[in-house]
Amino acid sequence: MYSGEALPRMIFFLFAMGVAAAIFFGSLLLLEYGRRLGARRLAQEGPGAFTGLNAVEGAVFALMGLLLAFALAGALQRFDDRRQQILQEAAAISTAYDRLDLLAGEARVEIKAKLKDYLKARLELYRLPRDFSLTKGAAVYSSDQQAKILALKAEIWEGAVAACPKTASLTACSLLLPSLNSVFEIARLRTGANERHPPQVIYVMLFGLGLGGSLLAGFGMAAAKTRSWVHMATFAMALAVALYVITDIEFPRLGLITLDYFDHFLDDVYSQML
Repeated sequence: MYSGEALPRMIFFLFAMGVAAAIFFGSLLLLEYGRRLGARRLAQEGPGAFTGLNAVEGAVFALMGLLLAFALAGALQRFDDRRQQILQEAAAISTAYDRLDLLAGEARVEIKAKLKDYLKARLELYRLPRDFSLTKGAAVYSSDQQAKILALKAEIWEGAVAACPKTASLTACSLLLPSLNSVFEIARLRTGANERHPPQVIYVMLFGLGLGGSLLAGFGMAAAKTRSWVHMATFAMALAVALYVITDIEFPRLGLITLDYFDHFLDDVYSQML
C-alpha cells in the first residue's frame, strides 16, 4: 500500500489539478454560452435587454466571493492550527522529558529512552509514504506506524505509573503524569486535525457558483461587439487558481504548500534528548 511517497503526491496533484482544470474549461464554455445567450436577447429586445439584471448578477457574485473568502480563510486557519500543534507537541515532549528526571533509578533511564523512541516514531509517521483516498478525500497514514506509536505510548504511561509510588515525593508524580498526558493529547489533536476539512457540499457550492457566475458574466459581456478572450481567460483562471489553492492548503502533507519544514521543531527536541 505504501510503495512510495511520490505516487500519493502525484495522485493528489492530479486530483487538485483536475478540479482546477474542470472549473477553468467549464467556466470558459459557460462564458461563451452566456455571451451567445446575451447576444440573442440583445438582438430580440434591443438596448433595454439587460435592464434590471444587475441586481441578480451582483447577488450571485457577492455570494460567490463570500463563499470563496470563507473557504480560503478557513483553510488558512486550519493550516495555521496544524503548525501551532507541531509547536505544542514539541513543547509538551520537551517538558515531559525534563520532568522524567524527577523519577529515580532505572525507571528514569528506561522511560526517557522510550519517550525518545516515541518522538522518533511520531516524526517517522509524517515522513513515511502515505496514501491519498479519493473516496474519503483524506490522507491515509501508515497503520503499522500508528500501532507502533500506540504501543510505545502504553509502555511509557504504564512505566511512569509504576515508577511513581517508588518516588520520595508525590510532587514528582503530580508534575510528571499531567505532562505525559499532554504529550498524548496533542498527538490525538494532530491526528484529528489531519481529517478536519470542510463538508464536501461546500466544494460543490463553490464549483456550482463558479460555473453559474461564469454564465452570468458571459451574459453581461454580450453588450460588447466582440468577445474579449483576455477577460474570459482571466475570469476562468482566477476561479481555477482559487479552488486549487484552497484544495492544496487543506492537505499540507500532500500538496505544494507543505508543513514538512515545520517538523524541525520536533527534530530539535529529538537532537537534545540524551
